[in-house]
Parts: sequence; C-alpha cells; structure tokens
Amino acid sequence: MNFLSHFYFELPNTNPYFVAGLAVPDLTIHFSKRYNQIIKGADIPAANDLAEIHRGILAHYAADKKFHNSPLFLNQVSVLIQECLKQGLDRRRWRLSVLSHLAVEMMLDRQIYHHQKEICSQYYSVLQLADMERIEYYFDHMGIALEKQDFIPKFQLYIEKRFLERFDDLESIVWGLGKIYSFVTKTLFTDLENKQLLAALSNIDEEMRYRWQDFLKV
Repeated sequence: MNFLSHFYFELPNTNPYFVAGLAVPDLTIHFSKRYNQIIKGADIPAANDLAEIHRGILAHYAADKKFHNSPLFLNQVSVLIQECLKQGLDRRRWRLSVLSHLAVEMMLDRQIYHHQKEICSQYYSVLQLADMERIEYYFDHMGIALEKQDFIPKFQLYIEKRFLERFDDLESIVWGLGKIYSFVTKTLFTDLENKQLLAALSNIDEEMRYRWQDFLKV
C-alpha cells in the first residue's frame, strides 16, 4: 500500500500519532531493517502518543503483508509489467517488477483521491495535529536516532507539499516514480521512457478506477 491507501484502510482510526506511524516505514530509508531488529519485538511504549505511533508502524506492516500477497494486487502488477513491455520499456534496463509494484500502489492512492478528495484533505489535517517533538521522542525512545534524522525532514516536507493532491495528474505519478526508482536503483528515466510509462499507466487507469475498492478488501 501507499500513504493514502494505508490511511483509508485503517479508517475510522484517525488518531494523529497512529496516522503518523503509518507513514514512518515509507518515509525512512531502510526502516524495515530496524523494524525487524528492534520494533517488531519491542514492548509498546507506556505513553499513549508513543504507543499510537508504535501501533501505526505495526499496522503498516500488517496491512502490507496482506495487500502485497493478495491475488488482485499481484495480478495488477503482472498486467502493468505487460503494459510496460508493450509500450517499449526495456526489461534489460528496468526492474519492471519493482517499478510496477510501486506504480500500482501509487495508482491506488490516485483512485482514492480521484473518488474521495475529502479523504486526502482529512489525511493531511490529521497529520498536522501530531506534535513533531513527540514523534522525535518516539525515535529516541526506541533507540533509532539515525532513522529520526532521515524521517523528520522528509515528514515535514511531505506534509508541507501535500504531494498526494497532485495525483489527479498521471504525469505527477510518473514524476514521483522516477524520483523513487532513481533513488533505489540509480537509474534515471529518459524523456521517451517517461512517455512510455505514462502510456502504460493510462492503460490500467480505467480498470483500476472501477475496481479500486476491491484492492483494499484484504
């Protein structure tokens, strides 16, 4: 799942610290390593706000485990891989399984935004209610200070820029995919590849538009 999908999946829980916790794994580099080493087996903090952050992180991984193994998600990834190949993206140059996995997640957020923009507005309003100092203290409490240094500036920028509100435009998703994919693989899209990916996403957009709620029934 992606950011808005996680929020939607956990509704009606709108505790600001829980919702902030949902975003931690996707905004912190290599966070899964720390999750497996420290957080997964740790006691839930006694302080309520820290406990909610912790529960949000646990909920993120629990939902991802269900979602990423669901037949509908796996099939949509396969469909997008074939669309990318049809548009001319080179399998020898691109890890299309990784690219398509990321793209389907972002396309699901697009559908939520397209159909229920108020959910996106609610999401950002909830995040703004979380005290940044308490979020920082959670990282200190868990002994993951390096991850705090990575997460906090990204989280502040994420709230400020409200990037999910651009998901009505497929080109914004292509731009976002390019940023994420280049960070992970050090491979940059050419202008032609951007157009090819945009065409592939356009071809699956209509199908996902009418089935988006089914993806979240996991």
